[in-house]
Amino acid sequence: MTYALIFSLPARVPLASVKDHETVTHSREDALARLTQFSSDLNTGPEPEFFGISEGMLLAEEAHERGYETESWVLDAGLAPHERDWLSHEKTLNVTAYYKTDKSANAARTWLKREYALKPDPQVLIEEEQDWNAKWKAAFTGIDVDEHLRVLPPWHEEWLAGKREGIIAINPGAGFGTGTHETTQLCLRILRSLGSLEGKTVLDFGSGSGILGVAAALQGATVYCVEIDTLANDNARENAALNQVEHKIKISESIPAEIRGGKVDVLIANILRPILLQFAPEIKDCLKPNGELVLSGLIESDLDQVIKAYQAGGQPFEVTRSEKNEWRALWLRRLLS
Repeated sequence: MTYALIFSLPARVPLASVKDHETVTHSREDALARLTQFSSDLNTGPEPEFFGISEGMLLAEEAHERGYETESWVLDAGLAPHERDWLSHEKTLNVTAYYKTDKSANAARTWLKREYALKPDPQVLIEEEQDWNAKWKAAFTGIDVDEHLRVLPPWHEEWLAGKREGIIAINPGAGFGTGTHETTQLCLRILRSLGSLEGKTVLDFGSGSGILGVAAALQGATVYCVEIDTLANDNARENAALNQVEHKIKISESIPAEIRGGKVDVLIANILRPILLQFAPEIKDCLKPNGELVLSGLIESDLDQVIKAYQAGGQPFEVTRSEKNEWRALWLRRLLS
């Protein structure tokens, strides 16, 4: 079994030992760093007493609703954002620290109460050991995109039995995209409506797990997946190999020179509004004069601004809008004179 020390931390954590009305605080990051140091010092034997700290998680759609994604994504457009879970913006975090023994967990609780004035009081709970790998696998059973397309994990019985028609296999990895999100499903449906992509060049900009690139490759396209997150790229390579289309997909962290200057027939960008706006000139530069552009990761209030940015300075697009719940996708086709 494992012993879990559970407590809440505000953004500024008040110290316990202060004079009368004086207010002294540490940043949440400093408080966690100090607890980590104290807990690490408990590891004096051959086996660790301290396993680590979980600060929880915040899904991308939740961050979007709270307006966090703008700051995080434009922090550094050249690198995967180090605040991808956006937790630093939260006013209060529910934190769990994990220990091997009751003695270590309570030592950390005593230290925490001595150093900081926390409400409510930190608690130590016993957690039975679980097969987390099995629980994680059970959490993703697949998704029906439409009546002709399913996304399944590679351990699903149908995939293991050799069924491949109308199925994309995706190995989930750290939230890089499994087809469960509405924006991904909207893009998959638009891709399917294009029919055969044999002989076409497709760019998946912000490709994550590579699910859209894999779908395009299965429809016959030569695909370029561009993603700044190197871990996501590893997951995309795995997914391309699972679906036996690795020879049709090239994965990189930036747009290759060979497809700039109007070389792409179909361009998909399932990302958030700030990135779509920031990279609009580069995205449009890749598209052939008669190319098709699929933009997603949007809500209704984003659409007019995004359409305006992509209509600016060139041939106009015919715009088709699609929606699923609160999420939106745009399908833009160039109108040629």
